[in-house]
Order: sequence, then structure tokens, then C-alpha cells
Amino acid sequence: MTDHKFTELLSEKLSGEISADDDQDFMAMLAENEDYKYEYESLNTYFQQQDLPYENIDIIFNQIKERINIVGPVHKPIFNSRSAIQRFRQWYSIAAIFLFGLCTFLVYQFFNANTQADKGTPIAWKKTYTPTRQTTALVLADGSKVTLNAKSEIKYPISFKGRTREVYLSGEAFFEVEKDHRHPFIVHTKNISIKVLGTTFDVKSYNDEHATETTLLTGKVEITLNKRPGKHILLNPTDKFILLHAVDNSMKHLNGDIYSIKPMTYYKDDKNTILETSWMSNRLLFRNETFFLLSQRLSRWYDVTFVFESDKLKDAKFTGEFERETLPEALKALQVVTPFEYKIQGKTIYLYVVK
Repeated sequence: MTDHKFTELLSEKLSGEISADDDQDFMAMLAENEDYKYEYESLNTYFQQQDLPYENIDIIFNQIKERINIVGPVHKPIFNSRSAIQRFRQWYSIAAIFLFGLCTFLVYQFFNANTQADKGTPIAWKKTYTPTRQTTALVLADGSKVTLNAKSEIKYPISFKGRTREVYLSGEAFFEVEKDHRHPFIVHTKNISIKVLGTTFDVKSYNDEHATETTLLTGKVEITLNKRPGKHILLNPTDKFILLHAVDNSMKHLNGDIYSIKPMTYYKDDKNTILETSWMSNRLLFRNETFFLLSQRLSRWYDVTFVFESDKLKDAKFTGEFERETLPEALKALQVVTPFEYKIQGKTIYLYVVK
């Protein structure tokens, strides 16, 4: 998929942001190009499976305007003197300029102080990694809580400095961010950045998976695509953001700007059980999930690697739950739904179609 216009319209179509005119153009492109049609149908099928802001300078300027426009009781002048009116206007202008200059100076001092602080002592970073079959809970310097899923790593400062609180994630983590309107919290991943003030949300960004996900439980977050920094996506509670991107050369068409927003997933319509965060309770829940995607989660769950000897098996779909089952027990449960054969060699599981 090399046509930039098609890529842009495809992203808007999948995210529900396309206008009526653009939608007509998009459908015309599909009718004229079979590759485009296949691309859209494939991605659309995939997606179907599945309090106050911090202070800003405007407030200060509004206060300046209010102070300048304050007028006392109107009195009739004892005499009508043009020179008196001119002097009043001069003093009025001087006062306005003085107030504006004073506020500008104070704003400059505030931001300059923060800038100097940013340039001061170098930030000391720390890394925490969680191996397979484990989760890790930690508390950051600002009081924010992070729970790391298996095979995940987070890089964070020992002490937050400057105007933002920034961390770097590879893998999956659940965040409970402490509110601080003056210092936004930013989670950086390989393909997106998530900016918040105080909220709870889950981020999944494994390097070997072609989807990056953010699921919001409370508050609001703003997502920025690393390949389209001018694009900002706002999420509301229960929203799930999914960005598709390439993992290897076989998926070059996923160029890192195809995304969609869906509701987060409940397990069997149970509003108290959310699939995206079930791992925090040491439960592996899946609903209408392909064998290929499920195998990636099973790999982290059982510390093994799956090899599909047939692509046909990758598309088989499963719904279920694992908690204390051994690997053989889990595989046998899946075989009841879709017959297949497997062979275990060390930590590698080979999957075969039943002959």
C-alpha cells in the first residue's frame, strides 16, 4: 500500500473520523483497486474481532484584560478639557503597558526557572524487567503505581524533574497515575506516546506483536502517533485504542498510522471482568481470539515458543479462560474446540493440522 491518500483515508475510515465526501472518495478507490479493497477488508475484519487542565498563559492574559477594563463609577466632568482626556488616556495606556510587561516578566521567569531546572542535574534512570510467568508492582517517585506484565520492561527516573513525568515502556503495564496538573505524565512506547494528568489505563506494546493497544478505565488520555506527531487522539473511559504496525518485512503495508478506537472487552458480558486487565489477577482470558494472537499470550504465560506448521491454524478462534492449567492441559482444552496436533521439544511447541 503505497498511496498516501489511500492510507490517510483508510485510517480515518477505520477510526470512524471520515467525512461524507472523503468516504465517497474512499469507496471509489476501493471499487477501482482490488488491492485497496483487500487491504481494507482485512484490516476491518481484524478490528471487528477484537479535571481541569494545568495553568496556561491564556489565563494570565485574561486577568490582565480584566484588570485593564475595570472602570469605576461614572462621574460627570466639572469641565470638558481635551488635555485632561489626553492625559487620562496616556496614564491609562501606561498602566496597561506596565501590567502587561509585569505579567510577561513573571511568566518568563516561571518558564525560565523550569527550563534551567531541566538543564540542571542529569536525570538518573532505573529499569525494571519482569520475566515470563510473573508480574511486578512498583511505585514511582511521584506516587504513581505501575504493574508490569510478563516479559515487560519499564525505564523511569529515580526522581522526576522538569515540567513532565516521562517513562518508557516495552511490553505491557497498568498505570495508576497520581494527579499533577502542572506536570503531565507521558508513557513512551515504540510507536505511540500517551499523555495523561491523572488516570488509570493499560498499555500493551510488545516488540514482537503488530498491534499497540491502550485501554482507558478512568480519566482521559491523549495519544500521539510517533510517525504522525501532529495527530492527537483523545480517549474517554472504556475506550480501547489499537494501532497496527509492521513487525517484520512481511507486513510492510502496516506503516504505523492505521488505528481504530473500540470499546474495551468484557468477558462473557460480565461488566466486572475486563479482558485487557485480567492478567493482573493471574487469569488468561480470551474471547473470539485467533490462535496466532492467543499463542503470543500463551508464550508469555508458559515461557515457551509456538511454531505453526500450517497458516490455517493461525486463524482458528477461541474463547475461554486459563488460570492454573498446565501447558498440556491448556493445549488439550483448545483441541476440543479446534482439532490439531502438537509436539513439545524443550520450550518450543510445534502445532500441526490434523491429517
